[in-house]
Amino acid sequence: MTDLTIKGDATDIDETTFDWFKDLLTNPYVGKNVFVKDVLGRVEKFGSVSAKQIAAVAKVVKSDEAYALKNKERLARMTPMKDGTGEVIGEVISLKQQENHFNYGRSYIHKMLVEDFRGYRVFGSVPSFLLDEEVKVGDFVKFDAKLRQKELGFGFYSYPKNSVIVDAETAKITKEAYSAMKPKAKDKETLKKEEVAEKKATTERELMDFLSA
Repeated sequence: MTDLTIKGDATDIDETTFDWFKDLLTNPYVGKNVFVKDVLGRVEKFGSVSAKQIAAVAKVVKSDEAYALKNKERLARMTPMKDGTGEVIGEVISLKQQENHFNYGRSYIHKMLVEDFRGYRVFGSVPSFLLDEEVKVGDFVKFDAKLRQKELGFGFYSYPKNSVIVDAETAKITKEAYSAMKPKAKDKETLKKEEVAEKKATTERELMDFLSA
């Protein structure tokens, strides 16, 4: 498309972004973003676009490209996920809540996606402890769970326990579930305070290795 009308104030968009948008029109868009497809479709049909639409499309496309590159790098460094009981150490990527159709004592089920430091991502229910502590996107967490791979780089976790929240800068455990670091009642006589401290220190060393990788 050679003729393109800018609706509104054309000075709201810089020349570099405008040239980038024209290139996007001449090269088929292969992405899946619905908003971008809608704008490009309208441009093709009416031959006009606003400066704000160009800026918005540029932001979305470049964000998607950055995500695709990051995801490619993640898969390149990924180690295979092993099905069965394992440990999850990583960053909370997203949180969502779903209506609970099975347990009428609780209206919603809270789910989260965690990117493990080994490269793969796992999805499952938010552990009760993390839910109580109002875990948020960007937090670093650690917990034990049953893992099941669905496809390369992605799987599910279930029955999470022994969860902790970690400071992203220092790798120090900031919030911990009682069961994660405290001895069980039957072990109180044999598991000394020094052993509990060592267990916590070991966890922090593992997390520091992850955060500094």
